[in-house]
Amino acid sequence: MNSALAQVETGMFRLQFDATPASAGVDGVIGVSSGSAGAYTSLAAIVRFNSTGTIDARSGAVYTAAAAIPYSAGTNYHFILDVNLAAHTYNASVVVNGAQAAIGTNLAFRSEQAGVSSLSNIAAVATLGSETICNVKASAVAPSITTQPLSQTVNAGQTATFSVAGTGTAPMNYQWQKNGVAIGGATSSTYQTPAATVSDNGSQFTVVLSNSAGSVTSSTSTLTVSTGTLLLAVNPTQVSFGSVNVSNNNVQTAMVTNSGSSSVTISSVVVSGAGFNAAGGIAGLVLSPGQAAPLSVTFAPAAAGSASGSVAVKSNAANSPITIMLTGTGVAQAHSVNLSWTASTSSVTGYNVYSSRASGGPYAKLNSTPMAATSYTDVTVQPGLTYFYVTTAVASSGGTESGFSAEASVLIP
Repeated sequence: MNSALAQVETGMFRLQFDATPASAGVDGVIGVSSGSAGAYTSLAAIVRFNSTGTIDARSGAVYTAAAAIPYSAGTNYHFILDVNLAAHTYNASVVVNGAQAAIGTNLAFRSEQAGVSSLSNIAAVATLGSETICNVKASAVAPSITTQPLSQTVNAGQTATFSVAGTGTAPMNYQWQKNGVAIGGATSSTYQTPAATVSDNGSQFTVVLSNSAGSVTSSTSTLTVSTGTLLLAVNPTQVSFGSVNVSNNNVQTAMVTNSGSSSVTISSVVVSGAGFNAAGGIAGLVLSPGQAAPLSVTFAPAAAGSASGSVAVKSNAANSPITIMLTGTGVAQAHSVNLSWTASTSSVTGYNVYSSRASGGPYAKLNSTPMAATSYTDVTVQPGLTYFYVTTAVASSGGTESGFSAEASVLIP
């Protein structure tokens, strides 16, 4: 026998049929396949009249049975297969003398069909004797709940989340209820309450799962609302770093304190603003009431100019996030070179100072007229560059200028 089902099944469905063995020693199987079955290996979910005189079912690579279920020649047996294509599993049972007996639960599809995505055919194959099949019917599987929603305890101002998991033929519908009244828009497997108030304490929640085959209501879960407060405070709320030289830094500390009556969990610390950073490892910290933790805040300007930013401490507190405002000014660091030399033993009017970016010149004179002093400060230098300096002496009579002194070099950091 090879017959098409009424429709191609792709989800969870129930297959029922009647089968009658022709003799007591039949070795024959009945199963479902994707398309017409050409052999035993084409079948995914399988029940069998075996040659020892009992009924069993296929799970993966072997036949198995929860208990010995004998069969008799010429007797009609009503089989029920609840098939889950997504999981590639099925439950098998048979009605004997008016009572339903489990052959196996959570049986795996035959190994050769472990990845099949649809089933559309029922077939019977026998190597010994024969069996007849009739009254084949495929239908939806009513919902059943595999994971019940759990009761929740939250503080006032927090939300609670309830979840349910179930099986059954898709599409599955969900409707959450609060104290027996349907909640508008709460039609998924998870429901998150609005921020809880004291008046919500003791509220009871259920969910109804339904599909075309029926419905089932979950067990009741209770919402407990604590009156404890979840608050954080920070001191100071504003930090001014003043003027900080570029490439240097200034570190200041703020204290984050649990000012409420219940423990608070800090989830993250978010810093904004160029040059600002925060450290201290308080993300993930749980502060009990009255407990405080230090938060180090750093300003390290990369350029001159005013800067502003903030640190946001996020938590499960009602006033999250709390924010510290940050300000500071980057100041360009001044550089200079101080030069000095030994006075000439001759009679001189003064001295000239020359500089160059290259050793040996050419040099440029830095002072406009000869200087009587034997020292000079060059404030025109820039960081990261090397400068080369020489001096000359100018004679008192005739104004003759001497040759260059020995060269001095300076690398500006």
